[in-house]
Amino acid sequence: MTLLLKRSEVGKLLDLRQAMQVLEQTFREQSDGKVKQVAPLRFMNRGMRMVIGGLEGQDKNGLRVSVTGGDGLALLFEISSGKLLALMGYPFSNLRISATVGLAIDRFTDPRAKTIAMIGSGRLALPVLEPAIAVRQIERVVVYSRNADNREAFARKASEKLKVDIMPVTSAEQAIDRADFVLVSTNSPTAALLGKWLRPGVSVFGVGRPNEFDDDVYLRADLICVTSKIHELGYYDTKLDQPLVRLSQQGTIAWSSVVEFCEVVSRRVVVSEKSTSRIVFRDSQGGYGDLALAAWAYEEARSRGLGQEISTE
Repeated sequence: MTLLLKRSEVGKLLDLRQAMQVLEQTFREQSDGKVKQVAPLRFMNRGMRMVIGGLEGQDKNGLRVSVTGGDGLALLFEISSGKLLALMGYPFSNLRISATVGLAIDRFTDPRAKTIAMIGSGRLALPVLEPAIAVRQIERVVVYSRNADNREAFARKASEKLKVDIMPVTSAEQAIDRADFVLVSTNSPTAALLGKWLRPGVSVFGVGRPNEFDDDVYLRADLICVTSKIHELGYYDTKLDQPLVRLSQQGTIAWSSVVEFCEVVSRRVVVSEKSTSRIVFRDSQGGYGDLALAAWAYEEARSRGLGQEISTE
């Protein structure tokens, strides 16, 4: 039998801290070679998105599919039997991003950090700011986005929700000037962050398009870290400039020097001198992380007697 789970049933099962614990374990499994990675796919002029992943250590694999403006749906399978374990309304897309960014901020920033610069005030701005507030004692956030009305509205909304001082400014450079680290989440067609703005000790966390950092961001970095090299190389929009991949193909940056985040989580790569290093982190988008959250929610739902068992025969 297959367990049918509604979004309303599973959405309450995971919070940020629990999601961070789940993904931390998943990154450890990735470091041990127990995670299968497939770059996210887009279809029908980018109107449909599918992410796929395998969790061999948990004997589970599956996919998450969504359409623009609609809700996501996850299918979870048992690898050994091929059985469809669950058909689940999937509400964790933003939570996956939040948990990933929270883990990265916790490992790459100075614990004394007090000020954040934000570039972008759109759909993913709050999901990347919330984990920063959760893992650091932040006193001030400075936000810039191209649309003045959007950044001012975001500052009011986020300040009220997160109980922190958030100030909108008129340029990205002004936002970064006194920041301890930078959060970037844009859909800008051109680079939203320039390397020349980054002083030593300022780390950067990006969750948007691969072109939101210019070449100089990577060339000035002391450490470049991504969640998945496979996802970076397989980005669906082949017409979009991808500075990191391009620089590696040109031989300017050695691809072998780019670190996967799982190696940091497993401590196979040790990060030192956080207060003086420029660290560039990119979330390479979903896949195995989404499946990890779905798998945890499935097991938790079963233990609580949630959902409805159905037959697909």
